[in-house]
Amino acid sequence: MPRGEFKLIIGNMFGNKTGRLMLEVETLRQFGRKRILIFKPDIDTRSDSGYIKDYHGKMMDALEVPARDPWQMLRVVRQRESEMGCRFHMIAVDEVQFFPTDSGFFLVVDELLDRGYDVIAAGLALDFKREPFGSTLQLFGLCRSGHDCMWLNPLCARCGKPAPLPQRILDGKPAPYNAPQVQVGGKETYEPRCYDCHELPGRPAPPF
Repeated sequence: MPRGEFKLIIGNMFGNKTGRLMLEVETLRQFGRKRILIFKPDIDTRSDSGYIKDYHGKMMDALEVPARDPWQMLRVVRQRESEMGCRFHMIAVDEVQFFPTDSGFFLVVDELLDRGYDVIAAGLALDFKREPFGSTLQLFGLCRSGHDCMWLNPLCARCGKPAPLPQRILDGKPAPYNAPQVQVGGKETYEPRCYDCHELPGRPAPPF
């Protein structure tokens, strides 16, 4: 069976990455007659259990998989196919930044592609510290060309320029560098910022 095709939707919070993933899935289901299974990491609690939800509140059914054990996806796919008596064409995964780099998520996606499934994934590129977030950037290695990656950024909440960085807000002030990387939240906790407007108190100074 030929290797599947991979597409990565990447960018900042409030860039409508989930909405774009849902649009791709909806289009392929409606016009391509594709059977698609959607996953999300169990750490994502912003939407109700069993769903993914875009910025405008639209939802789609999704299965939760342990963020520390994404290999469970393979078991679930096999189980669902056995129940249906047919094969899925595509696997979609939202919020892939919540899969840690040491969880094996990259290898899971690579294995799905080797098994002939198309895969579409969406996730944050950088965290509030301006550092790579989880497995998202690892997945660049699975893109065969620039056409396989879609970068979506909102506009800066301060100046209106393109905003690739999430600004975490705690008690009305920018969160310090030593705050935990993962804090699930929405517009009550984060806002999009450009590099010029992003604030990060306590960020270590470069050695030179």
